[in-house]
Amino acid sequence: MSTIIDVAKKAKVSIATVSRVINHPDRVKEETRHKIYKAMDACNYVYNALAGGLSTKRSRAIGIVIPNITNPIFSESTRGVQDYAGQKGYYVISVNTDYVYEKEKKLVNVLREKQVEGIVLTTNKPEGEIVERLVKDPFPFVLTYSFPKNPKVAFVGVDNIQGGNKAIEYLIGLGHRRIGMIALNFALSDRSYHRWLGYKRCLKKYGISYDPDLIIQTEYTFERGKEAINLLMKNPDPPTAIFCSNDILALGAMNGLSDMGKMIPEDVSIIGFDDIPFSKFVKPPLTSVRQPAYDMGWKATELLFELIPEGKVHHSKHRILLDTELVVRQSCMPLKRGK
Repeated sequence: MSTIIDVAKKAKVSIATVSRVINHPDRVKEETRHKIYKAMDACNYVYNALAGGLSTKRSRAIGIVIPNITNPIFSESTRGVQDYAGQKGYYVISVNTDYVYEKEKKLVNVLREKQVEGIVLTTNKPEGEIVERLVKDPFPFVLTYSFPKNPKVAFVGVDNIQGGNKAIEYLIGLGHRRIGMIALNFALSDRSYHRWLGYKRCLKKYGISYDPDLIIQTEYTFERGKEAINLLMKNPDPPTAIFCSNDILALGAMNGLSDMGKMIPEDVSIIGFDDIPFSKFVKPPLTSVRQPAYDMGWKATELLFELIPEGKVHHSKHRILLDTELVVRQSCMPLKRGK
């Protein structure tokens, strides 16, 4: 890890000046501050409050990094983290990245500056710079939701490819062949990408041609789900069933179909992913692939507390895959003859 000396050399200032920027930034000229902050970024410098003498005790805090706190699935896993940490006498600092990787990098640094003892991290880049750095330092952390290739990275999540396959296999079993997908942009979520892989592989398994015109990548909002279904239904040969990479997109799509005068599932079957609490209360209740978010947060924190004492990032039981479950409700039905 870089030191205050490295930052001073990079910024071409004295060590004392860097120290002032860290401890009393108001006493340093703005131009000099910016130069030093830029050097800190270039050096990947993270200020260690313990080493700086600001504390001699453990913080008894952990951090959790999530992409979107408004998504109930992340709220559930956060609750699992908080409940496990609470019983250990720890508190949790949670931060929200809005699926912006640069923001994620800054927030991970902020958590480390706050002297959290470990981090439960949900990232859209499990092979990215943040994970590489945490492994290299090393700093205790556990990934959730995304499956990392690096065998040194602790992980708790689900098999998203398998989850996507479950959804499509169910729709194919109902007789559907024109199956569309509304997905969170793959650049923002590797989880969405892996659910699409499950979709594509399942089509191939059953000898169904893949049609890229039936795939819409969009942002994570109810409104974007509604817009996406409008685009899909304008296709000359529209889909008879839709798989959405999360339930919020599915709820937006259901609203869009209703506005078109389409009946669910009589005209179009629809299936989501996550099984958020709202899913069973909409009309018709939404069929969805459930992932055990609360358990994911709980088990990730349990694993993190095994890593923290020795400051490790690796553990003999460091990779935990939880099962997804297809929850069948009333938003899908067998394909009508002639469609």
